[in-house]
Amino acid sequence: MQKRVAIARAISLNPKYLFCDEPNSGLDPKTSLIIDQLIHEITEEYNITTIVNSHDMNSIMEIGDKIFFINKGEKAWEGSKDDIFHVDNQALNDFVFASELYKKVKKANQ
Repeated sequence: MQKRVAIARAISLNPKYLFCDEPNSGLDPKTSLIIDQLIHEITEEYNITTIVNSHDMNSIMEIGDKIFFINKGEKAWEGSKDDIFHVDNQALNDFVFASELYKKVKKANQ
């Protein structure tokens, strides 16, 4: 509930930009999906540019339209969530496809 209240307060003044720093931190998977959906709906409904800083690849793949991968303080890759399955960037692949599940997802999308 605290996350929802924080998001509501952030959009109360109709900003052009919404910054979310690890919006799913400390949440269970089901609640994380609800927050992802809320952020996506708010972005669309209020025509806000939303910037999400996250290590949660489920969240990134769910709500990200344009993805930037930052490695050692440098932009190492930029693209869409569809592009991410066809990238030949070792640092990105090591990060995004670290789990066995995501390795299978990548293989299925190639």
